[in-house]
Amino acid sequence: MDHIEPKETAACLVEDVKEARDVLDVDSRLQDLARKSPPFYRKRNLTTLYLLMVPGCLVPAVTLGFDGAMMNGLQAISTWNQYFQHPSGALLGVLTAILSLGAICATPFISMVGDRWGRRMGIILGSTIMAIGGIVQGASVHIAMFLVSRFLIGFGLVFANAYAPILIGELSHPKDRQVTTSLYQTSWYAGATLAAWTTFGTFQIPSEWAWRIPSLLQAAPALVQIIGVWFVPESPRWLVAAGRGEEAKAILTKYHAEGEENDELVELEYFEMKHVIEADLAANNMTWRALVSSPGNRRRLLLVLMLGVFSQWSGNGLVSYYLVRVLKTVGIADYKTENTLNGCLMIWSWITAVTSAFLTARIRRRTQFLISTIGMLAVFATQTLCAGLFNTQNDKAAGLAVIAMLFLFYVFYNLAFNALLYSYPVEFLPYPIRAKGFSVLMFVGKASNFVNAMVNPIGLAAIGWKFYFVYVAWLVVEVLSVFFFFVETKGPSLEAIASRFDNL
Repeated sequence: MDHIEPKETAACLVEDVKEARDVLDVDSRLQDLARKSPPFYRKRNLTTLYLLMVPGCLVPAVTLGFDGAMMNGLQAISTWNQYFQHPSGALLGVLTAILSLGAICATPFISMVGDRWGRRMGIILGSTIMAIGGIVQGASVHIAMFLVSRFLIGFGLVFANAYAPILIGELSHPKDRQVTTSLYQTSWYAGATLAAWTTFGTFQIPSEWAWRIPSLLQAAPALVQIIGVWFVPESPRWLVAAGRGEEAKAILTKYHAEGEENDELVELEYFEMKHVIEADLAANNMTWRALVSSPGNRRRLLLVLMLGVFSQWSGNGLVSYYLVRVLKTVGIADYKTENTLNGCLMIWSWITAVTSAFLTARIRRRTQFLISTIGMLAVFATQTLCAGLFNTQNDKAAGLAVIAMLFLFYVFYNLAFNALLYSYPVEFLPYPIRAKGFSVLMFVGKASNFVNAMVNPIGLAAIGWKFYFVYVAWLVVEVLSVFFFFVETKGPSLEAIASRFDNL
């Protein structure tokens, strides 16, 4: 274990910085100390913190991933199709999109809950509503009840899905923040894999339980989180904003310094967050108006809007909820084959997502986004060509190539829009507008998903494989947007990123 010999005491350095009021100087020293810190697995308390985050913070992404794969799987279960009279087209779109509508309706309340009562309370409220929705979904006796249950799941999901990555980012050690926040969204595939193989295991049950079992299981992750989040400490930044600075510093000391009082890294962390947050509070920078009050914040808002749209309109929604329909465009209609491919695709996606999360420690943000969007464009263009050859010339090899493209697509999608979807805004949104920025991200993302879920089945039913051309054109827009507007944030602390961002 490396021993850090500070060049000067933390108290002296902090006093000097108080006089200079230079957050960037503090951050330079802070990052130097963070780089020299031993890895988390050599620190008992920090390891414990990260383990507690698994049941306490990862569940929202698990639930959302479970939903996508479950809806794919239900479409390949004969008893579900028979019970709800083979929903397709617009009705199938509504069944899928109603979850996003619930999320959209909840977004005005996100920042109010988390800024007033804390990050953990936002997660608890969301998980409770999700658990109720999952139970109602599994007990549904008609299509209306199924729709209401999915609305409830979406309404609760958006609270937990906003505050879980925020809490992870605000609690993590500076050395680990990039990876830990990126790992959050990879749990989407944990839920998706669980759902895909659950429906594979139940689809042959000759009763309603073939679809009721996976529907009820959607409540299970939320029930785990309701208990698990109580063991995760509150965000130090929220505690500072709430005037509970001593509690915040105690959390930093326990987990970032293994209980060692007057640790230099903790002293600098605490000073930096206290100085920046209190200055912003004094300037009344926590209002909704603050999102557009300065050039820096307007740039942040533009990035949030683009992230919300791009994360849903890159072609992933076509596969996440309508894989069965996509497979039918290349002649695959066997329920067992469809469920098997669904399960294998989720496992593959989980592996690539975790790999991408660890790459965030080494690759610059803009580089990840550029590789991701260019790669998705190339894959979708190839997939469109192959689907066209299969449908116009009955080229069997081209049909198989479409399936291969589905797997390759997620390599590039996960590189940025899984690994960075929540970690990137945690970095560029400063504390005063972080919750409000995430509210906008949730609203735009769920609204985009709602439109996506409604349009995709209609487009596939109307023009089949030619519908892919829409995504090819849109991905060109994404590549250009990333190149011209996305900002690099890799490296500094959350407070220092804010200072640098505002000086662009």
